[in-house]
Parts: sequence; structure tokens; C-alpha cells
Amino acid sequence: MTSFSSFGQPSMLGLAQEGNFRAIAYLINRYLAPNGIYVRTAPIQGGCLQVRVELPSLPENQERLGQMREALTRFICHHIWQLNSEAIDGVRIIGLWTGAGAPNVLWRKSIRIVTPANQQRKIRLGVMAAQAAELLRNYKTLRVLLLSGSAIIAFILGFSVFYAAELNKQYSRAKPVPRTAKVPAIATPERPKTVQTALETVSVVEHKDVINPADPTVTMMFAGDVTLGYAYEDLIGTDRVWAFDQMPEYREADLAMVNLEGTFTNADTPQPDKEFHFQTDPDAVETLTYGGVDLVTLANNHAMDYQERGLKDTISTLKKAGIHYIGAGMDETQARKPQIIDVKGQRIAYFGYFTGEDFTATASSPGVNHGVEERLAADIKAVRGQVDWIIVNFHWGAELANYPEAWQINLAHHTIDAGADVIIGHHPHVLQGTELYKGRPIAYSLGNFIFGGNARSDYDTAVLKVSVRDKQMKVEILPVEVSKYQPRIAKGDRGQLILENIDLLSGIFNTPMKASTIIDAKTAQEITDPAKSVFAEVKVAQVAAPNIETASEPAAEATFDATPFTSPTPILDSPIATTVAVKPPQEKGLAIEPDFTTGTITAAIAAIGAVVVTRQKKAAKLPEFS
Repeated sequence: MTSFSSFGQPSMLGLAQEGNFRAIAYLINRYLAPNGIYVRTAPIQGGCLQVRVELPSLPENQERLGQMREALTRFICHHIWQLNSEAIDGVRIIGLWTGAGAPNVLWRKSIRIVTPANQQRKIRLGVMAAQAAELLRNYKTLRVLLLSGSAIIAFILGFSVFYAAELNKQYSRAKPVPRTAKVPAIATPERPKTVQTALETVSVVEHKDVINPADPTVTMMFAGDVTLGYAYEDLIGTDRVWAFDQMPEYREADLAMVNLEGTFTNADTPQPDKEFHFQTDPDAVETLTYGGVDLVTLANNHAMDYQERGLKDTISTLKKAGIHYIGAGMDETQARKPQIIDVKGQRIAYFGYFTGEDFTATASSPGVNHGVEERLAADIKAVRGQVDWIIVNFHWGAELANYPEAWQINLAHHTIDAGADVIIGHHPHVLQGTELYKGRPIAYSLGNFIFGGNARSDYDTAVLKVSVRDKQMKVEILPVEVSKYQPRIAKGDRGQLILENIDLLSGIFNTPMKASTIIDAKTAQEITDPAKSVFAEVKVAQVAAPNIETASEPAAEATFDATPFTSPTPILDSPIATTVAVKPPQEKGLAIEPDFTTGTITAAIAAIGAVVVTRQKKAAKLPEFS
């Protein structure tokens, strides 16, 4: 049986129990996503967790819809109850049909959830409130006795201090500190919120959208070329989930990046005298947000495919989606500007350069950031002492070339000599080799990732995972197989074959990089024994929620019979209202107590499985949900 308490990531479970809304959605979607149903959550407010359930298709009639609504409600509430979280007192569930363009609201329901944890919290708060009231009464008595003399005052003050200490002891007994708790470290001076670059002062971006804030390791993912138009649209349509659906590694990374090879625009202003123009509807940016992409580089030969209007639309679309960008802008200063991102206390500078001379931004015209040695050296040296890590992206080389040219190798080495920590290459559309130079990794080309610029939708590629902590860096090459533009980590012989190919391509370098390498950034030396690094795996025992019964659940791989609830052409007995009342009536008094049985949950799962799982058009996300 599979339950929250038996998942392979203890940190994810712990975050969900603490009330992390993203972790809760992640765990629930492990069950629902395989059936085409997706849950999005919003931050908990006043003990209420907002849950948005997205259905891609509808049952054949209202009766079946009602059954599905109840099944989904019980399923979600049971999982929330099973977390036994002090932070959650109830849920508000909004059911949406996303198969008709704009989301149509099917139902709203608010439910109180009773768990041992939140009940204990209420009891503890009640006791503390009573004690505080008693202390207030004593304080009022103190004011009266202030006129009685200094001896009485001294006695009263001493009693007040003693009473406050006793109150603190009682609270500590109610919520003991774990024996593993660490003594807080001495506070260090706060770092400036800005960084001085070669051209301007840049604000530091505080990035808090991470899976496990308690883990000091920062994980970064890098992939190759992404184009979501043309052949991709012809094959996949407007399904915004498909591309990254089998790539959870991207959503789980603290910072995930791709090379955006194209524009988000509907402009009819193609670049003259250019053979290929890559254009994608701005709504397609949801594909990147669903995939967990935090940052893109625009320093390439397609950022200006639709001239100034296309670049402006692309930048605007990325900003609205909360995705950072580098390598292009409305003038030279903006194009040259790096992104300085602070995640878990580590500051990372991202730069993007295009080594071609076309479409270069100037002081008064838009374009991409031209990469020449003098410029990039000045850029890197300007920020080197103000950040912890520097990532440089190059769009360079010849298309379909298996090996970088000599000038690329020289430029990469020059960039590391200037102070860069990681170099990522794009443009050849195929994988090239990787090397270590002075203890720093260089991936000359990551090839295509989700590249709809041509009709070939099945191919092999790779992504680079970089983990940093305490001035150490772990670099991993992850083999990827792409089928119908959908990447996934390649396992077994297929994955080994991809890694062997990269190893072969890396043979031209003095120090080829292995598929997994740990580097001490201070000494630039490879750490050959992983057990001696900060990344040594520590097995953490999984602990079930305290004082809670565990209901049986179906295995995650269970198959579901959709026929009871579906038909080839879903038809509603009566139309469903698409308007939403400002304050819909809430159903009071409905509480989910810990008395679920195996049969109840099994029936709920069976009902959930009734949705047609064929991918259909998904509506744009509501911004407050994740």
C-alpha cells in the first residue's frame, strides 16, 4: 500500500505536514495526475487550504458528476486529514472543467477537517489564553497594590517573573524541542540587496519557491533548446501539461533553466531575409510554468525572429509568468544585465551570451547580448566578489556539429579564467562532450530538449544537474529520451548508451567530465570519495504522523475502469453555470473525522479514475494557485 507516510521523500512529507501548499499539491498529484486530473493549491489563510481541482473532461450526466465530486472531495480530505497538520483546519475545494477554453466552475465546497494535531493545538491555545487572562488579572491587582509600599511591589514583581517562567515551561512541555535541534548560529551581517555589475546596479532576486527550504543544498537544472511552436503545436496542440509531464526532476529543482529558442508573440512582423522564424502563442508559457522553469536565456539567433515587437511580447509574457530571463533586452544595458538570484542564502549570477554578430542590442535598439572576450571578462569580474556562483550560457558553434571548434574551447577556458563556475552551451541541436577545466564544468552543447522547430519528435539528449553547498559542487549528467517532444530520464541500457556517447564525445578534452563529479570549488580539485563530501547521503527515517490511524489506500500503480462515468460524447443533463457568486454559500457542519475505511477510499479512487485520461486543452492557471 502507498500512503503519504511511505513516500520516498521524507522532506516532502514533512513540508506538507508543516502546511507547505506546494508540497501538498505535489503529493496529491502523485495519485491524480496519472488520471488526467490536476490539483493546484494556494497558501493557507486562517487555517483554510484552497484547493483547485481541474477536470479535463466531464461525465455523461449530472448524477455521475455528483458522484465524482463527492469521491474527489473525500479523497482529498482524507489525504489532508492523514497529514495530521496543525496548520490546516479545513479546505475549500473548487472544481473546474478546463476542457472548454476558459475554466468553468463546477462546484465549490468548504469542509472542516478534524485531526488530533489541530485539536491539540486548539486545546493548547485555550490553556495559554486562560493563563494569559489570569496573568492579566494579576497585573491589574499589581496596579492596585502599587500604593502599598516597596516591599509589596518587590514581592509582586518577583511573583510575576516566576509566573511568566512557569507559563513558558508549560508551553515548552506542550511542544518539546527535538533533541536534534541546533543552537542558533551567531548572526552574520546581512548581505546587500543589490549587486554592482559592469554597467549598473542590479537588485538581488530572493527566490523562495523551493521544495525543501530546510535543505541547504541548492539544486539547479539545465537543459537545451526549447521551441513550443510549429511542429510541436501540430502534434501536441495546446496541451500545456504534456511536455514536462514525465520530467518531475525539473519541478523538484530549486532553479531550473532552458534555452528559449523562439518568441512568445502573435506579432506579424517576421525578420526579413531570415529562413526560419519561431513563434508561439503567449499562452504557451504555461507549459514552462507547469514544468518548473524559473529562468530562460534569450541570447540566441531566434529571440529577434519577430523584431522588436516579438521580443517585447516575449519579455512581457515571461514577466507575467514569473519567469526570469537573461541575454536579450530593449537596449544593450538590459540585454547585458545578469540575473542575480539568492536561494537558501547562496547567490548565483546568471549570464547569457550570443557569439554571433546578428541582432546585437545597442545603446538605442533591442537585441541580444553579444559575447566577446572583453565584455564577458568585465561582466564576470564585476560581480565575482559579490556572489557565490557564476553560471554562463553561450549560444555558439555550428549546427549539428559533434565537437566544439577550437575557438569555442578557448572562449570557454577564458571565461573560467575570468571567474565563471559553470558553462552551458547551446545551438548545435545535438549533444557534445563535457570537460573539467581548472575544476569547473563545461557542457559544450546540451542539444535539443523540447524542440518543436522541426518535425523530428523522438531523440536522445541530456540535462545537467548542478548541486552546490558549502563551496562544493556536484555535477551530474542525466540521460534523457524524448518521445513526441516529451522528455523523461532514460533508465537502464538506454540511459547508459546516452552516457557512453557523451563520454566518447568528451574524449578530445584533457580532462573529460564523468557523469557524476564532485568538486571542491575552493581548491578546484575533484573529490573522489563522495562520502567525504557535503553531499554524502544521510538516510532519514520516515515517521508517520503522530497519534493518527492510517487508512488503507490503493497502490499508486492501480488501474481504474473509466467506463461507469464516461461516454464517447459527454452530455450534461442540464447546463452548468459558468458564473461564480461573490460569496457562495458554504456547507456548514460537515467534518471529516478519522474513520475512513478501505472500502470508502477504494470507491473514491475508482470514481476519480472515471475521468477520460486523454490529454485535452488546459485553461490558463489562476495566478494565486500553484
